[in-house]
Amino acid sequence: MNRWGATALAVALAVVATAPAAVAQQDSPAPEAAPPFTSTAPPPSAPAPTARIETDSVRLVGGRLVRHLRLAIPGAPDGTASITWQAYGGSRSATRLPRLGHGRVTVSVRSGHLTFRKRIRVGGGFDRSGGFCEQIDLSSLGAVMPAATACPDASTATRGQLPSRVPEFSMYSDSVGAGLLMSSGATARAAGDMSAVFDLKVCRRLTYLPCPPNPVSALSAIRSQPGSVGDIAVIDVGYNDWAQVYGIESVVSALRARGVKRIVWMTLREHQSSYASINVMIRAAAKRHPFIQVADWNAASAGVGGFAADGVHLSSGSSVNALADFVRRQVGKAAEALERS
Repeated sequence: MNRWGATALAVALAVVATAPAAVAQQDSPAPEAAPPFTSTAPPPSAPAPTARIETDSVRLVGGRLVRHLRLAIPGAPDGTASITWQAYGGSRSATRLPRLGHGRVTVSVRSGHLTFRKRIRVGGGFDRSGGFCEQIDLSSLGAVMPAATACPDASTATRGQLPSRVPEFSMYSDSVGAGLLMSSGATARAAGDMSAVFDLKVCRRLTYLPCPPNPVSALSAIRSQPGSVGDIAVIDVGYNDWAQVYGIESVVSALRARGVKRIVWMTLREHQSSYASINVMIRAAAKRHPFIQVADWNAASAGVGGFAADGVHLSSGSSVNALADFVRRQVGKAAEALERS
């Protein structure tokens, strides 16, 4: 065999030797790709329905505290909830109010709403006050209240411990406002369904020395009033004053120190130039202090009959009722402003 034949034979033998390995590589399956990563954590749960207050009021009606609470609970199923309640009430002159009642009730929840109503006797007249505190359990519905309420655990409570109270106001006036005392029902008409104290004195001045029979000034009355002055104060003083001594800022400071949140300041009927000057001062004070609400009695009483010859004092039922209704509307407006704030 020559060298060319030997070379050809060697090549042939090499091909035969490597063929099985190549075939084996072609027949071997390709390695499987790793499966994609998937989390084993459970899906996040939906947030629990949270209650929202739609109505939260306490009113004084016929010697009773009348409670109305309404909650919206979007997404909550129909069912029941448990409410543990307490009510406290008494005289406006008291710093602590006695407990009037307590209990636990089950209320229905339908179409995402809960309503709780309660009446409890507090006695007395429109100078009584009080409020409620509730702890509401929505766990059976899988729902929650926006915040837990800490209710008093004692036989008495301060007003600050009651989340829901009757709106309270005090009215200070001179002989013009004292005309409300001409009718036995006028002050009750002015009070409406709120707790009211009427301090109406002939010859009163705002901060200056009075004329006979020498009542204390409005400023002194505010500082010395026992118990609660209230969230709202009505000032109807100025017919015995002069602009030079009409101390608005002193009265504002005293009312704020007593916890008053909104001041309803009535304008005077402008039958004298000094009354017009005081009205300018009242409006200027309201621009300085957003919590002062100007109650324009000068405009509201235009066309009302039943005034005395001086044009400012009340002398008959028409003017008395007009003032009572005006006070009630203005205090109601002030209470609404506080609820929105």
